Amino acid sequence: ETYKLPHRLIEKKRRDRINECIAQLKDLLPEHLKLTTLGHLEKAVVLELTLKHLKALTALTEQQHQKIIALQNGERSMKSPVQADLDAFHSGFQTCAKEVLQYLSRFESWTPREQRCAQLLGHLHSISSQFLPGPQLLSPPPGPLSK
Repeated sequence: ETYKLPHRLIEKKRRDRINECIAQLKDLLPEHLKLTTLGHLEKAVVLELTLKHLKALTALTEQQHQKIIALQNGERSMKSPVQADLDAFHSGFQTCAKEVLQYLSRFESWTPREQRCAQLLGHLHSISSQFLPGPQLLSPPPGPLSK
């Protein structure tokens, strides 16, 4: 009995610390990420959005680092302006496709086993390979699966 009271207090303090940290993470998120969800941001969503934002910042930092190295080495650019534009378009297309699939999975309850999901993936791959030569970042489209 005497053990349970301190344990409850310790557990409550731990939960309070976790909740405070999640609230701080939510405050640090850019507004455009907060607007991607409807209504109240659940703790798991705050953590997911924070990870997404950190990954984007990490990728941006790496890109900037590569540009600095290229400039330090006296290179004007590692790629032609046209190739750089194509790469940026390709990256944007892939990011958009992934966001669409994540949205449909999370908010429309689509599952990878559904035929409509397989059809959408197939269509995105077709468009991607038709207009965007280069490596495909989406996983290959699954074969036709029934519901």
